[in-house]
Amino acid sequence: MFFGVKDKSEYDGLKLVKEVHPAYSGLYAELLQENNIPFLVRQEGAGGIFKIVTGWVPDDYYVRPEDYDKALEIYNAFIEIEAEEN
Repeated sequence: MFFGVKDKSEYDGLKLVKEVHPAYSGLYAELLQENNIPFLVRQEGAGGIFKIVTGWVPDDYYVRPEDYDKALEIYNAFIEIEAEEN
């Protein structure tokens, strides 16, 4: 931990795929489910003040290491493109 910031790249043996804006979180969850990729969604503890200031806190999506590449591919193909268009 450095200045109170934890390394979020792993959580309980799972790998962080991406921090997803709440507007796209539901879509990403559906895409992962359709592709039979189990996942865990978390919001970090700094959410309180950050949520007040910005109005949102990203959802952290974690998957098993063996599902990481496919989960990232899905994110890049659908979520990243959708976010760029808006």
